[in-house]
Amino acid sequence: MAVAVVVLGACSSRGAVVKSSGESDHDGLDTASVVERVQEIYGAVFKVYNEADSLRNLDIDSMNDVYERRADFEANYCSSEWNTLMKKVNEIDSLYHQNEMGFWDFDYWIMGQDWHKLSISDVKVVERIGPWATVELKLHNFDNVTPLCLTMKLEDGTWRIDDFVDMASGTGFKQAMQEYIANETAEAKKK
Repeated sequence: MAVAVVVLGACSSRGAVVKSSGESDHDGLDTASVVERVQEIYGAVFKVYNEADSLRNLDIDSMNDVYERRADFEANYCSSEWNTLMKKVNEIDSLYHQNEMGFWDFDYWIMGQDWHKLSISDVKVVERIGPWATVELKLHNFDNVTPLCLTMKLEDGTWRIDDFVDMASGTGFKQAMQEYIANETAEAKKK
């Protein structure tokens, strides 16, 4: 857990030099594999969103495909801890916040509610410590550019997203989910 805190701290550093816990050339290659994995993840996710956007522009409703595929995105591209937290948040929202907004009021994959011409650029690893890496990138949605930081975790030989951090607000969504679960659980116990 302490490593995760150190790695998360790198999210606030702008233009940092890549740091690695090892001294071998293997770490440099592994840093490249992290960048490739992030590009692969967003390429697959944004392909679905951008196809839905194209169909929407033709008055064909394909929004359900995007919403149905988000669970696949989480299972395929996010860490086991992220998925466990998402399951708890969704359970709380279904029990206590039916017909309400709930925890999520936007889509963290696109950093918004609506989308058009999604892409990413300037993907770089700013820190790597063992099975953890911190990646900064720019997320393009409409004409907006959102600086985003990802905490990546190596699980079962595959890099997965463990947290999404909106660099403009400094919000780490994993911590926000943990706090939400703790607060909602405490409120439920009072009732």
